[in-house]
Amino acid sequence: MSIKHLAVSFCFLVLLGCSEQTESVGSVDGSNSTYRSIGVVAPEHYDVWVDKFFIESLSENVGWRRPFGFVSCCWKSPPLSRAEWQTTPELFLIRWFSFAEQQSYEAVIKLDKPHEIADQMKEVAPFERYGEIVERPRYNLVFGLAPGGTVVLWIMNRAENAIEVGRYKAKPFNNEKSDYSQWVDEYLEKEGEYLRKNGIKLDGW
Repeated sequence: MSIKHLAVSFCFLVLLGCSEQTESVGSVDGSNSTYRSIGVVAPEHYDVWVDKFFIESLSENVGWRRPFGFVSCCWKSPPLSRAEWQTTPELFLIRWFSFAEQQSYEAVIKLDKPHEIADQMKEVAPFERYGEIVERPRYNLVFGLAPGGTVVLWIMNRAENAIEVGRYKAKPFNNEKSDYSQWVDEYLEKEGEYLRKNGIKLDGW
């Protein structure tokens, strides 16, 4: 199955059966919105496959899992695929495969001041939409996964008002149980020329 078909199938299943992904207009709009989400993004041309994403609230002893799967462009922007908060998250386990590097990474991230971040997300940040200024909280907590294992954490409602709230380094992970060779071939058909011309950017994220 191709990456594209797999991603489409996954999104379809999410829409059918995953209440985490539901985003009602009423819960998002307005400065008093209580909606909060967690998402993952990757830089343009550097697609990844997120095979594990575990979230835990240590203070409330609650944990949950979100299988993001294929993640593509764009860096430092609200993600297309995201999960609604069940409670304030504090600890994350993220494991992903970088198609450009053909390398898996794993990061265990503990937020230093999760409730302060949650309070920051409630602050309204304006942006322009269809020629009008709209005010929304920064309701997206976004993890950016870059080549070299760099993980950047932002809060935002749009890319133009993103605030960086964390920066971490993942470790290479030897994932012998997964075979990504077919997906790597498809990825290189799409991005191989870009990589030959520009290489793999490992720093500056």
